[in-house]
Order: sequence, then C-alpha cells, then structure tokens
Amino acid sequence: MEKDPTLSVVAEVAELSELLSAAELYDPDAVILDGQLHIDHAQELAGVDAALVVVGDTDSATRWIGLTQVNVGALVHCYDPVEDLAVAVRKAVDGTGYVSPGLSGALLKLTRAMAPRHLSAVPTHAPLTSRESEVLQLVRRGLANKEIARRLGLSEKTIKFHVSNVLAKAHVASRAQLIALAPAM
Repeated sequence: MEKDPTLSVVAEVAELSELLSAAELYDPDAVILDGQLHIDHAQELAGVDAALVVVGDTDSATRWIGLTQVNVGALVHCYDPVEDLAVAVRKAVDGTGYVSPGLSGALLKLTRAMAPRHLSAVPTHAPLTSRESEVLQLVRRGLANKEIARRLGLSEKTIKFHVSNVLAKAHVASRAQLIALAPAM
C-alpha cells in the first residue's frame, strides 16, 4: 500500500482480538484480512464497521464468499499485484465490490452450487414464448449464448434476440439479475 499515497495503513495486527481493538480505535474505511482466518470468527467481524477485503487463495476465498453476515466487499487472490489490492480496497469502500479475476471461477462455481435446482417461470407483464422459456432455462444453468445456440440448433444472433426479450419481459438489465430472480419466482 505504500505505493499508493491515497491509501494508508493505520494498524497491522496478528490476532482477531487485536483487529477488533484496532478497528474500534482507528475506525478504518476498510480492513484487509488474511483469507486463512478461521471462519468461526466471522461472527465477531460482524461488529466491524468497515468494508472487509479478504486476501487468499481459491479455497479460502470460497469459504468467505458465502458469508453474508459480514461486510466482505472484495476478494483478492494472494498472488495478485499490490496495485490490484489498492483497487479492491477502493471498490469495497465505495460499495461496488471487487473479485479478483483469479477468484472469479470459484465464485461462479459456488453460485451454481447455491442455485436452486427447480427452475420456475419469470414474473413478467408479458408471457414468455415457449422458445423464450427454453432459452431462460439454459441461461439459468449458466450456458453462454453460443452453447445455447448449439443446443437448440439456432444462430447465436437468434439466441441474443430471445435473451433480450426475456430480460425486457422480466424488467431486468442483465443475465445475472435474471438468474438472481430464480429463488423469488
């Protein structure tokens, strides 16, 4: 962090109890955690009023991704350059969040594992056509347009058209939002 004059380190600690004391004393905007911190201590971090940036490998990041009771705002791979850590801290603090490219695969895998197995209809103001319903189910399974086109024997351009229609009918802007609607539908 010494390479970035807009960020400053106010404390370095080795134990969770020291972290809690330092967070109370310095009131930082962000706290950078070693991903190897034992997950059982996560409840204690819920009281820290700072964005949490977890630095670790794929295994440790995957454990932290599922924690909704703490304010994990960024996940950074331990081998990423220091500049990426600075970007992650800023994004965690401003609320946009950050996931290191080296950890995005683990995030996708965990998201798929947590996705409901039952696929229900999308609430819309206009009904989906049977083709749009087929495309929707394949989108929810995480398939790219190219793969959907291959499975349905259609052009990729046609699939993009159907995906666009489904997004409009569901009143969402992205595939991720469409997938996120699944449990509520």
